[in-house]
Amino acid sequence: MSVSRRTDVPAFHSEWFMNRVRAGSALVRNPVCRDLLHRVELSTESVDCFVFFTKDPRPMMRHLDELDGMGHEYVFQITVNPYGADIEPGVPRKAEVAESFRELGDRIGRGRLVWRYDPVILGGRMTVEYHRRKFETLCNELGDRTDRCTVGFLRRYGKLEDRLAAAGLRTPDARERGELAGWMAESAGSRGIELTRCCPGEGPPTPGLESRACVDGATMRALGIPHDPEVRPLRDGCECIRNVDIGAYDTCGHGCIYCYANSHRPGARAGNVYDPGSELLFGGVGPGDTVTELPSRRNRRIDGF
Repeated sequence: MSVSRRTDVPAFHSEWFMNRVRAGSALVRNPVCRDLLHRVELSTESVDCFVFFTKDPRPMMRHLDELDGMGHEYVFQITVNPYGADIEPGVPRKAEVAESFRELGDRIGRGRLVWRYDPVILGGRMTVEYHRRKFETLCNELGDRTDRCTVGFLRRYGKLEDRLAAAGLRTPDARERGELAGWMAESAGSRGIELTRCCPGEGPPTPGLESRACVDGATMRALGIPHDPEVRPLRDGCECIRNVDIGAYDTCGHGCIYCYANSHRPGARAGNVYDPGSELLFGGVGPGDTVTELPSRRNRRIDGF
């Protein structure tokens, strides 16, 4: 269960999430067919593992004892970037996020915690040398709490072009990617961190970066977590195993300038009301909506477990 690529559920919607886990299911609106809703079961019989994607795990951390008591498995992927409020206006100070990263690593173990340095952006003060210095600093701060760092490079989504261009931001070219990746791999490796990249099919290969999925079968196997081994690509090069995302677009408060999941359009959330007691993350079920049940994995045999 992806929680979530579409919004930061741990940072902003942990109360809603826990209410849905206690209830045993959630409704998720299809992001393409807006009048189609899926009911997703959230019991331990239906969910192999929650994969939390976040820039601030602190609100979710207070619920971990309850999740443990229910018997749920979970892993965290925490993005810690070297940017300020001009790029990531709603993200807490990096010192606070780094401290929570270390605290979480002590609690759940480094095998369940992935550091994301994503996306790498160039422009203005953010040069190749800037990233070299900042990455090494973060390696020193986080390296003894994780086994893996996923590096991503800025993707130029069409709807972001004007915003990124106005800010003078760009993605590294092939030479810059290779230079950074080689140095980062050496720096990370010296601290026992594997440097990886997801979706290698997006753009040319980058020496020094191994391909590894975000919702990763190898991680699940290493942790002894039963899982569906089927790979269900989300885009070119994606190697993620089958998973369901329970988030919703335009519901994240970080406001990162590079984010594809927030449209940054005035009124993007118009008509959507956040209610932590609702089955839906935002909004409600309308008269023209259709609710379907997603197939459960209950009683399904998973090879190898």
